[in-house]
Formats: sequence, structure tokens, C-alpha cells
Amino acid sequence: MATREEYEQLKAYARIDGAVVGGLWILSFAFFIGEFYNPLLGFVSVVVGTFSIVLASMRLKRYRDNVLESVISFRRALLYGVLTYFYASLLMAAAQFIYFQFIDEGFMLSQYTEITSTPEFKTMLGAYGMKPEDMKLAMDNLASLRPIDIALQFLTMNMILGFAVSLPIAAMIKSRSKRRF
Repeated sequence: MATREEYEQLKAYARIDGAVVGGLWILSFAFFIGEFYNPLLGFVSVVVGTFSIVLASMRLKRYRDNVLESVISFRRALLYGVLTYFYASLLMAAAQFIYFQFIDEGFMLSQYTEITSTPEFKTMLGAYGMKPEDMKLAMDNLASLRPIDIALQFLTMNMILGFAVSLPIAAMIKSRSKRRF
């Protein structure tokens, strides 16, 4: 069984890595917003978001090798990953709340409304069997969300995705261990 000190150490390292990953997610979100001005920033957003997963994996491996002397169980690696993405999700949700509450002022919704009103988009909707009324209803639903609602939805989604990503990462990073956690 792991000691309390080992658990506190794991949480401390996960908080640091969560802050790093959360910072990358915020940067990725900023590039996503910038995509409305320059489409190349959308690609940069995806690259930064993907890099955050790679970086979290590298940080977990470094934690295993440098702190745990190259020995980590699947459960401990999974807990580390889940905590890292939990802290990153909290940081990202706070940043998104601040953005939608104080900065956005309907910008993103107006951009999506503009995109969905183009003839090309309407043709694409028809190809998928959707009606323009369905899209208008979806846009009205988006407009009715409060900033806290948006932040909480992204928080939940990021935590679920973080757990899903942590499973294969923990399986790859784990090593044979005599200790159990």
C-alpha cells in the first residue's frame, strides 16, 4: 500500500503538470478563437491541444523515472493522469468562464451564426438530412446558455476525455512493481 506521503507527492506533481496542461489548453482555446480571424490559427490550436497530451505523457514518464525509480503501477499511473487532467480541466473551465463572461460579448455565437447562414453550409446540412430550422434551434439553444453553463459543460467533457486518455497512457507507462497502489 502506498503511504500518505507518496499520495501527497503524487497529488503535488499532478497539480504542477495539470497547471502546465491547463495552460496549454488555454493557449489552444485562444488560438481557436483566433481562428475566426486567421484560419491557420485553427491548425495551431489542434497542434497545441495534441501536444498537451504528449507532454502530459512525457511528464508522467519523467515522474516514474525520476521520483519513483522507474517503478509505477497501472493504478498509480492512472490516478496521476486523472488528477493531472482534473486540475487542467478546472483551470480551463475557469478561463472559459472568464472569457465568456467578460470578453466574448456574443462574438463566438455571431461567428457561428454567420458561418451557418452561408449557402455552402446550408448545402452541407441538406446532404446530412438536416433542415435549416434544426440548425436555428441549435443556435437558439447555444444563445440561451449562460457563461457558467458553458464552462461547466466543458469542465465535464474535459474530465471525461482526460479519464479516457489516461487509460492508454497509464497502460503504456506502467512498469512491473512489487508495491501496490
